Amino acid sequence: MTFEKPTFIALCYFLFTFGYIISTGFYHIGELAIILTTTAILVVFYFKPQVLNLLNIPSDRPSLIFLLAIILSVNIALVGARLGDPAQTNWQFFSAGSRILAASALLLALSFFLKNSPRSLIRWRLPVLIAIAIFIRIFSIISAPNPTIDVFYILRDGPKLLLDGKNPYELSYPAPYGVYIPTIIFVYGPLVPFLFLPASVLFNDPRYLLIASDLVSAFLIFKLAQKLHLEKNLANLIILIFLFHPLFPFMTEQSWLEPTITMLFTASTFFLAVHPKSSIGPLLLGSILAIKSVYILPILTYLKNIGARPFQYLITALVPIIISAPFFIANPSLFLERTQTYVTDPSAISRSLAPTEISLNIAAVILKYTKLVLPTIIISLFGTAVAIAVIVKKPKSLPFAVLSVFLVFITLFMFGPFVFLHYYAFMGNILLLTLILFLGKGHKIDS
Repeated sequence: MTFEKPTFIALCYFLFTFGYIISTGFYHIGELAIILTTTAILVVFYFKPQVLNLLNIPSDRPSLIFLLAIILSVNIALVGARLGDPAQTNWQFFSAGSRILAASALLLALSFFLKNSPRSLIRWRLPVLIAIAIFIRIFSIISAPNPTIDVFYILRDGPKLLLDGKNPYELSYPAPYGVYIPTIIFVYGPLVPFLFLPASVLFNDPRYLLIASDLVSAFLIFKLAQKLHLEKNLANLIILIFLFHPLFPFMTEQSWLEPTITMLFTASTFFLAVHPKSSIGPLLLGSILAIKSVYILPILTYLKNIGARPFQYLITALVPIIISAPFFIANPSLFLERTQTYVTDPSAISRSLAPTEISLNIAAVILKYTKLVLPTIIISLFGTAVAIAVIVKKPKSLPFAVLSVFLVFITLFMFGPFVFLHYYAFMGNILLLTLILFLGKGHKIDS
């Protein structure tokens, strides 16, 4: 096989990552230009894949391995350079430990450039690097036991109400850090309390589920690579690039739940690649909607572009409906306010979330210079237009179907009320899945 498409996607992933890591996902015109440029390139590729014939992109395996080794090495170097945060009150030992681990990881990553590595190094390199990634995540949690972000308290305290027989959506108390959100309220989908309850009860910290989610995702990438008969070296590099995102310690510390959504999306893609007509893939996609219902348009686009059967649409829809039913019946107005109005009404969001003006997207530019908050209908129209376009194109293989999900997500995030670091990291993971599927020569989609 030739490697133009995988190499192209790897380059786009690398460029896309540099579109948000310097500013940590906040407003930055230069980085926004990088993101928009990368997106435009991917749009052209999606609709006209033959454009690669006009580009001088290496088509050989060694060049791809070299590029992936560069990405991994740069990622790990940035991990070490960006360690440390004011929220890390227990930094003295753990921050130093993380830096030593990052330096060790960088040395191991550089060994991918060796022509003839010792067998012992090849055997132990992957497990040691995975262990380092785990320990840095744990150290990031211990270093910041009480991060100054509402998500941590929402995911820690909301699920515990289930044990008292209470509705998590009744959670409401003054934010203990007093930054920009005055009140802690539960705003996530109905699956979230059940997912995060074990970690919240066992560790009093929901972030341990995020570590587990990353590890499950890495395992699923490994299994997908096996099913697609990827070369071991390529698979290992992609797994490590996933685990060593340049800002993964900060994202773990901040408690954002995108790692869990990434896990569910990776799992759904695995089952759709291996068992395209099974119920498991749609069940997992429905679970994503039971976490964030606002992701319905990308999920529907994915189902359409993989040629889903009617029963698969039904399963995807039933999952969030069934899980939502008890909470909706208990208090309909509260449930809708927390899960829909709070997260979909741009005016309400802009009143409660000051950072909307410093989001890394087009909507923030419009807001900054015109004071105009784009209404939900406009955002929906932009997203729907792109969804229709990528569906009409009718992708013939699974990697293009996954890429179509990226294009719908980026459109919604560009014009939505806010988008930050964790959303871009999630979209980068979608590109990594696209890369893996292209390496597997793509899976044809039945008409």
